[in-house]
Amino acid sequence: MADIIQPLMLDYLVTDADSHFDHALVNVGGELVEYPIYNTVISGRTIRKYVYLSDTELVGKQILGASLMDGQGRTLANRALNIIKNDRGFLIGFELSIKLEVKAVV
Repeated sequence: MADIIQPLMLDYLVTDADSHFDHALVNVGGELVEYPIYNTVISGRTIRKYVYLSDTELVGKQILGASLMDGQGRTLANRALNIIKNDRGFLIGFELSIKLEVKAVV
């Protein structure tokens, strides 16, 4: 059964999934602030997206969460946080593993 889906199909799924991420919305003290995706790392079937908050005006504010969005503003992934931003940059990471299960129909 494991031979039904070939590695190339999984590669296509990773590439397609990655292409839909456009930007992030970060909840800063109840206000949603848009940030670009800082970096993407694809390793095997895992996509890692990073959002970097360097803004000095965020110092002392509470970071409550972040969402990865598509180009139309739809939410693709969420991450809850509860961090008080200090005077250094802050990196928010998302790790998405692509898996596919196939069941034979007889």
